[in-house]
Amino acid sequence: MLQQALCCAAGRTAETLCPAPYVCLYDTTKRVPVQWTLPKRLFVLYFELYRRIAEARVKLRDLDVRKKIMLTNFMMIVIPVLIILLITMGILVGILTDAGSSVTIAAASKWAGETTNYQLQLMVDSLNEDLVENKDAFREGSSFLEICSELEQIGVKIAVSDETDVRYVSPGTSYEELDAQAGALHAAGAPSFVRTQEGFACRTVTESENGVFSIIAAAPGLAYPAGEYYAYDSLKSHLKVILVAVGAAAIIIIIFTGINLSKRLSRSILAPVRKLGEATFAVRSGNLNHPVGYASGDELGQVCVLFDEMRLRLKESEQAEKRYEQQRKQLIAGISHDLSTPLTTIKGYVSGILDGVADTPEKREHYLRTIYDRACGMDKMVDSLFLFSKLDLNQEPFRMERVDLVPYFEDWCGAAREKADGMEIVLRRGTCESAPVIVDRFQFDRVVANLLDNSIKYRRGDSGKIELCLSCAGNTVALVFQDNGIGVAEGETEKIFESFYRTDPARGNAARGNGLGLAIVRRIIERMGGSISAHARKSGGLRLAIILPKAEGDI
Repeated sequence: MLQQALCCAAGRTAETLCPAPYVCLYDTTKRVPVQWTLPKRLFVLYFELYRRIAEARVKLRDLDVRKKIMLTNFMMIVIPVLIILLITMGILVGILTDAGSSVTIAAASKWAGETTNYQLQLMVDSLNEDLVENKDAFREGSSFLEICSELEQIGVKIAVSDETDVRYVSPGTSYEELDAQAGALHAAGAPSFVRTQEGFACRTVTESENGVFSIIAAAPGLAYPAGEYYAYDSLKSHLKVILVAVGAAAIIIIIFTGINLSKRLSRSILAPVRKLGEATFAVRSGNLNHPVGYASGDELGQVCVLFDEMRLRLKESEQAEKRYEQQRKQLIAGISHDLSTPLTTIKGYVSGILDGVADTPEKREHYLRTIYDRACGMDKMVDSLFLFSKLDLNQEPFRMERVDLVPYFEDWCGAAREKADGMEIVLRRGTCESAPVIVDRFQFDRVVANLLDNSIKYRRGDSGKIELCLSCAGNTVALVFQDNGIGVAEGETEKIFESFYRTDPARGNAARGNGLGLAIVRRIIERMGGSISAHARKSGGLRLAIILPKAEGDI
C-alpha cells in the first residue's frame, strides 16, 4: 500500500518500477521514478520506531511533576551506574583480551614472541581450577592436559604431584629437575608466581575433594621482555590506575548527567511557568486574548488550562459588562425619549388650556382626555420598568402551578379574537391531547398578552393572521406563536429581546411600544425554566418559539 501510494504519481504500479523489497518514490523534478536501496521493511520499522518515540515523549511530558522529579532522580543514579559498568566491563574485557585464552597465548608465542604475566597467571589459575573441578584431570584429552600442552609450547615445563606420587611431568624433564629450577628462581619469601629477567617460576598448592595437589611450573628461558620488566605489584599498580580513572570518569559522568537532566527537568517546569507569567502580565495589562499556549497532562498543564478557562470567563464577563453598559445606555436613552414625548404633549395641551386656546367645552375635554391618555401611557411604562427591574434582580415572586395549555389556549383564543379587531387567530395542536406545564398563570397571561399586542401593533393594514401551534416532544412542550405582520430582519431577531430595542431606530411611532415587552417576556419564560427564540418568516411576519418543561404529576 505504501509503495503504491508513493508511486501513483507516476501513473504506474510500484511493482513495475522497483523490486518488491524496496521502496520506490517519484522524483517530480526529473519526472522519473527514483529507487531507494532502503529495504521496505526497515523503512516501515523506522517510522514505527519514530511513532513510538513520539508517543513516549508525549507520555513523559504528561507525567505529573512529582513523577518527573522521581524519574529524573532515578535516572541520575541509573545512567551513571550503567555507563560506569560499561566502562568497567570494557576495561575488564581489555585486560582479559590482553591476558587472552589459550589461543591468544599461542598466537602471542607464534607471532610476537612475547607472553605477558597476565597470560601466564591465567593459565596457571586454569590448571588449579581444573584440578579442583575435574576428577579426571589427568585423563588423556582432558582440558587440563590441553592447557599443559599449550604452556609447554611456549617453553613452560610443568610437574604435578599429590600427597603420594607425581601425577604429571612435562616430557623431557623430571620432577626433581623442575623443583630445582623453580627453587633457583624463587628467592626467600617470594610469592608463588615469579617472573624476572632470569625466567619464570611458579609454585602452587591446591586443596580439593580430589586431594592436595602441588603444581610446579618453571621456564628459565622465558625471561621478561627487555625494557618491559614488571615487579610483583605491577598488577596492583594497574588496578590502582584503573580505579582512579574509573572514579574520575564516574565523577564526570555524574556531574554531566546531573546537569543535563536538571536542565531538562527545569525546562519542563520553567517553560509553562514562563508562559503562564507572560499570560498573567497580558491579563494584567488588559489583554484577554493572550492564551497560555501550553498543552500537557501534568499539574502545570492543568494550571495553564485552568488559567485559560479563567481568562475566557473574564473575557466573557468583560463582554457581558460591555453589553450591559450598552443596554443601560440604551435604557436611559429610551426612557428619556419615551418620557419626553408624552411630557411634551402634556405640557403643550396644559399650556393651551392655560392660554385659553381650548375656549370651548369640547376642546377642553379633548385636551384633558389627551393629557390623561399620555399620563396613562407614562404610568404603564413606569410599571413595565418596575417589573423589568424586579425580574432582572430576581425579586419578582412567582407562584407556580400546573396548567394544561390545550384548554388554556382554547379559552384564550376566544377572548383574543375580540381584542384582535378582525385578525384571524388559529390554534393548531396536532396530536397533542394535553400539554401540562408548571408556570405562574399570572405571568404567563402577561407573556401571551404581550405577544398578542405585538402582533396587533405590527400587522399589515387592518387584517392579519395569528397562528398558535402546540406540540409535545419528550419532556418538553413547544408553543409556536407566529403572525404575518411586518416582522423583523433576520439579523435583528436576537436584538428584539433587549430592553428598549425598537426596529425603528428613530423611535418615531410611540404607539408601537417602548421596547420592554419582549425583554420582559424572555425573563419571565427563563424564570419558569423555559426558553424563547425568534425567527423571521420568509413569507413575512415573525415566529416566536417558546419551549417549556413538561409537567409530571401534580405540583
